[in-house]
Amino acid sequence: MFQHARSIYFAALRLMLGALFVFSGFVKSADPVGTSVFVEKYLATYSMEWLLPASLYIAVALGVVEMVLGAMLVLRLMLRRALFLTTLFLAIFTVVTLLSATLLPIGDCGCFGDAVKLTPWQTFLKNVVMLPVAVWLYRGSDKGSIVRRDAVWLSALFVVAIAINVYAIRHLPLIDFMPYKVGLDLRSAVDAERHAEAESVRNILVFRDKATGERREFKDTDTACWMDENLEYEDAYVRHESHVEMQFSDLRIYDAQGQECSMELLQRNGRYAWLLVRGVDMLYGDRLRAVERLRMAYPDTYIIVIAAADRLAVEELLFMTCYEMDAMTMRSMMRAEVGVVVIDDGVIIDKRSFRDI
Repeated sequence: MFQHARSIYFAALRLMLGALFVFSGFVKSADPVGTSVFVEKYLATYSMEWLLPASLYIAVALGVVEMVLGAMLVLRLMLRRALFLTTLFLAIFTVVTLLSATLLPIGDCGCFGDAVKLTPWQTFLKNVVMLPVAVWLYRGSDKGSIVRRDAVWLSALFVVAIAINVYAIRHLPLIDFMPYKVGLDLRSAVDAERHAEAESVRNILVFRDKATGERREFKDTDTACWMDENLEYEDAYVRHESHVEMQFSDLRIYDAQGQECSMELLQRNGRYAWLLVRGVDMLYGDRLRAVERLRMAYPDTYIIVIAAADRLAVEELLFMTCYEMDAMTMRSMMRAEVGVVVIDDGVIIDKRSFRDI
């Protein structure tokens, strides 16, 4: 009976660990470009900038390995080897997340991409819990032998995992975990944030008590502090008191004069195509032909060109007015180097890579 209970416990933990790895690998593979952003952050933090050009390949490798290892655990394929690699994987990333939480702070660790936000401490605690589980499963697993069926299944898993990554890179993520999703009323969301941001700004006056030397703070609307003879004016500063999560605070679009015009563009009624271009060096071959197809579908007056770099060069190449946006914000909105976001009355109704225009 004890042996039977142990088998059930073993199977439950194996399935739980496998499911966790499948989920973690899938959310990375569904958006490898987004995962590469987290990889770049790690490489910069660890002073490994020489690996930055390979960040996308590293992101793909992480997603594929996690998804395949998880599936191997769930399907009992080469189980002992899968458990050994899983234990090794967890051991390495336990150390990495500990460093990220202490000596080399990094913020959001990207363990589950943009699907689930975890701090390095939360990820470290997750790994601390899962690592002994993986060790116990490995020690309790049978050596077994590799059969042809296992090799065939393993090959199929790798093909599926790589195919998910390739599709997401060539087109757009299978699931968009970023704030700029299709169906979002971007106009209302940004407008609400801007109002909350404006209302959260408080001008704070700092006075010093002449008798005790204590510093006391007052809102600028409080006039009593000026009338109190025991207080002496010392300083003033601006404090933000908003408790609203600002998801779109980085959405700042600028015109040729450097004036922000984000809300002006979002306030336009009707359907507009935002053509997002990382830089003029991206506008060649298929990308340029995709832009021409877009111009055939939309009059130029309904196409808003936004570049992350080389604004003037993009404007001269396309003979169209070009606006400018921060590169990271553009990357959040559009994973492709050149793509289109269709906005109808402020609502995002479609997003396409240049390959699908």
